[in-house]
Amino acid sequence: MTEIIRIERKRILNVRVFWLFLIIVILFSAYSTYSVLRRYNIPCMDQKITWRENLEHAKVNLQGKIINREFLELMREQEGEPSYLDERNLEELAAANYEGKSVQELSDEDIRRFYQKRLANIRAMLDEGQIIHYTQEEIGQLMYRAEKVSEIEFGYAEGWKVLNDDMGIFTAFLSILISVLLLPLFGVDAKGDMKELYRGTKYGKKPLDHARVLTAFLIGIFLYLLGMVVFFVIKMIPFGFEGWNQCIQSNSKMFFSVYPITNLQQFFLNGMIGLAALLFAVSFLIFITVFMEKVMNSAVVFMFFWILLLLFDQMYLWPVNHFFANFMPLRMTSFSHYYIGNEIYRVFGVSLSCMAWSILVSGLIAGILLLLAIMVIKEKRKRGMY
Repeated sequence: MTEIIRIERKRILNVRVFWLFLIIVILFSAYSTYSVLRRYNIPCMDQKITWRENLEHAKVNLQGKIINREFLELMREQEGEPSYLDERNLEELAAANYEGKSVQELSDEDIRRFYQKRLANIRAMLDEGQIIHYTQEEIGQLMYRAEKVSEIEFGYAEGWKVLNDDMGIFTAFLSILISVLLLPLFGVDAKGDMKELYRGTKYGKKPLDHARVLTAFLIGIFLYLLGMVVFFVIKMIPFGFEGWNQCIQSNSKMFFSVYPITNLQQFFLNGMIGLAALLFAVSFLIFITVFMEKVMNSAVVFMFFWILLLLFDQMYLWPVNHFFANFMPLRMTSFSHYYIGNEIYRVFGVSLSCMAWSILVSGLIAGILLLLAIMVIKEKRKRGMY
């Protein structure tokens, strides 16, 4: 089995393909980082403030800062429009919490009740939800989580915010790229028929099939982890690694999240969900390549599948997302909705978070697809179609 895996691995992931994969991931990560950094340039009348100066200003001015009464009162006294990153971040939090108010417009009562106002906003969102009608027990559980964030550290953590915000599109891209590389594993062409016959004769048809399935997952997981490491390093180097232990609520996009987790924990959760999405994509790929046989036919079906998921994602239809897209790779890698959507599933009287249920159902579907693929392979072997 080990020898077959080694042969199949070299067939799919030779040195040239490996370097091509690495170069594509590096270029994608570098361009993504460059696009983000441009947003931190500040145009001024006399001279432009570069992204590097903007980030350095935030690092210095946010050292040891916590959003409390003293800090908000100090920032309220500052005059002029917010320009630097640290000022804009606080303005975004204030605007989210107080229906568009700036820090300068906050009253003493607003400042004193900053965290109570956040909890009141979360409670109102849950009570007034038009799509999900929560029970009092569910609201109590969600509010219990939200109340654990009683103080928000406001130190510099821009690298982790950018990393977690941009992980979704990169993870989806990575899943597609890895799947494309795995297409020839079960798909065959005219040149591959003799090699298929030779390997099946030498090692046995059943061990060959099992080795290929295992090879697909081993290569997929290896390339996924490698891609994530490359993306992490390239994304974080310009911003720095500070703020890993800061709660995600310091990010204005996550301010109303009920999850009391840190930026590092969010990164690992995103990575875990992304890996589950990849395993689904690999299982689906194995199924269609076994069923369609030809590489080009399989590629067309696989491309159509992702286009369909993209259309569903653009339409924002809640029933489609809730009962179908949430378990598919593209929607699974839209990580932000796990933390701010508060979407739940009621299964046999038990309320489950969208994150947990999506991973569970996606894994179940992937297992069924893989089992069907193995059954199809066995049937075709019996009929001499392989």
